[in-house]
Amino acid sequence: MEVEQNKDFESMSSLTVGIDDKLSLGENILYGFQHVLVLMLAPLVTPIIFASIFKWDIAVTAYLMMIMLLGAGIETLVQTKVLKLPVAQAQHIVFIAAMIPAIYTLGPIMAWVGLLIVSFITILLVIPFKKGLLGRFLPYVATPVVLGPLFIVMSVGLAKMSCVDLIFPPDYVNGGNIVSSTNLILAGIAMGVPLIISFLLPKGILRYASILWGVIIAIIVAALMGQIDFARVAAAPWFVAPKTIWALFEGNMGRPLTISWSFIPVVLILFIAELSNVLDTMGCYQATANLVGQKMTTERANRGLFVETVASFVTTIFGNIPCTSFSQNLGVLSLSRVGAKSIMVAGGAILIFFGLFYKIGVFFAVIPWAIYGGALIVLLGTILVVGIQMIVTMKMTETNKLIVGFSSFIGIAFAFVPFGVAQQFPLFFSFFIGNPIGTTVVLAVILNLVFVHWLKSPGK
Repeated sequence: MEVEQNKDFESMSSLTVGIDDKLSLGENILYGFQHVLVLMLAPLVTPIIFASIFKWDIAVTAYLMMIMLLGAGIETLVQTKVLKLPVAQAQHIVFIAAMIPAIYTLGPIMAWVGLLIVSFITILLVIPFKKGLLGRFLPYVATPVVLGPLFIVMSVGLAKMSCVDLIFPPDYVNGGNIVSSTNLILAGIAMGVPLIISFLLPKGILRYASILWGVIIAIIVAALMGQIDFARVAAAPWFVAPKTIWALFEGNMGRPLTISWSFIPVVLILFIAELSNVLDTMGCYQATANLVGQKMTTERANRGLFVETVASFVTTIFGNIPCTSFSQNLGVLSLSRVGAKSIMVAGGAILIFFGLFYKIGVFFAVIPWAIYGGALIVLLGTILVVGIQMIVTMKMTETNKLIVGFSSFIGIAFAFVPFGVAQQFPLFFSFFIGNPIGTTVVLAVILNLVFVHWLKSPGK
């Protein structure tokens, strides 16, 4: 079944440079770099969140930054060639939320193995491209009743561990948290700059990459304050050979390398995260096709999703996490009105170039992490608003309101349950209690299926 489109696709495009138009090398690099500015925050912030929670050292953090820059670049390059659309790829934050309890429970190696299993399942579900099973299941999940609570609970659930703990890091010697005026200043700059840009500039590349500009300015201030260990950057090698997850996380943080019944909820939650990723990707495919005046069919979308997931599967073996098609990329396309595929080829090549150098990863790993904390406050605040917007668009029946309210409240409540309390339950249940995002989606999906689709609740 084809996605509905107007008959004259070319008339839908508002671009001044079409998808197949030729640009000079300099123009490709210039326009491609605009998209890189929007993408780069994801591969930088993701390892920082993991490292701050699990106390991973700079070597592991820098390597993950390197491999995630490479992964985003490779997927962008491959996807542009296969899907033949100017789409951009970067790591999806929903996987961070799903992986944190998985790493706590089973260790990083088994959490990444779970990602590999989920990617493999997704690959099977989109074959054959014309009749993939995944598309038939998505209507039951791709509703504001499910996605609204997901984004709301994700922003609340990640707030402390990815924002507060980066700005006020735990004091492992004396207990409590470290309150530093330097961290407050740097976090304030990372928060303030994107807010000022958004208030003063209604549109433009500065606005679409405002969070990254805040990070860059905060890094410059940190350097002037002497808060960056340039000696460690200078001592780091330029290149490091890729490592598999088994070599990177040797020892698995003391957890056994076995598959038990507790592995089932891990895969379930990661698969839910993958469904959210697929929804974002499909929506971005459709919106990009509309923007450039192309026709998006189910077969074409499944083919793009297949290639994206295969690329994610391969790079996940070396420490990456699955990528999604970034919707912010659409804002840059609309702004520049340059939709040539070649600019995304250039953008992917730039990301790969950055990802080749381990020293670049070390630099971004040694800057004060409070900067990332400030950036995440803005990012998660935006995600919270997206969730609210989704709920506002749903049909306001009593049944839908109860589903959204109940699943959201349970997820938020679980976000405040101490880790020690969750561990007192049997492992299968403790994983759900310790994973508010996954629990929220499971509840919303089950309640939506039972009361809305099957029982045809009178509240519908």
